[in-house]
Amino acid sequence: MFSKCSGAFKQTRTAKRARILALGLLNCFGRHTVSGMLTACGEQFKDWSAAYRLFDGERMNTDHLFSVIRKTLVSDYLQADCPIYAHMDDTNTRKRGRKIAGTSWMRDPLGPPFHTNFIWAQRYIQLSLSLPDSSGASQSRAIPVDFYQCPTVKKPKATDEPQLWDEYKEKKKKLKLSQAGVDRVINLRNSLNQEGAQNRQILLSVDGSYTNETVIKNLPKKLL
Repeated sequence: MFSKCSGAFKQTRTAKRARILALGLLNCFGRHTVSGMLTACGEQFKDWSAAYRLFDGERMNTDHLFSVIRKTLVSDYLQADCPIYAHMDDTNTRKRGRKIAGTSWMRDPLGPPFHTNFIWAQRYIQLSLSLPDSSGASQSRAIPVDFYQCPTVKKPKATDEPQLWDEYKEKKKKLKLSQAGVDRVINLRNSLNQEGAQNRQILLSVDGSYTNETVIKNLPKKLL
């Protein structure tokens, strides 16, 4: 499958480096860090700088990587006469650096209900497709096919110009989770249509935060 992902990289050596890290990711114990992946694939005594540069800038097209996974999953592993089961939820990834793009203070979903905790993190929306263990009623594994960053909008100061406040309100509407979520669902439906699965029904499961007017009224055809 990874050989089909070569188009996601601008250079052959970058693709080879990503392949090595992917193998290390499968064999990595504990936290899945870059150093852990390098150690798992026997590269710990070599220069690490090239591996870290792989995640700097736009050295790989993640949309292409996910498209390969999605195409392979739908065409080779899912039954053609069954609906496609999808799942969507948002998640926060903890960060430490204050200058990391898209980071902000967010509510900790693992905090106790009687006290609100905050964490410094990035916010993402993840879409996954179910891969059943066998035909018929069975357990399934959720295979990620989309991981989209959905940052919060920085609020202007009270003394800022009205134009900045208008821009803030407009961006806040576009980047709220429910709107970003329905945009990713539409993107999934369009991608499957282009890949020959336009007649396949998608059954989407979400939590209560997405069962609102913004999402329900904008769902595409053949998606429930």
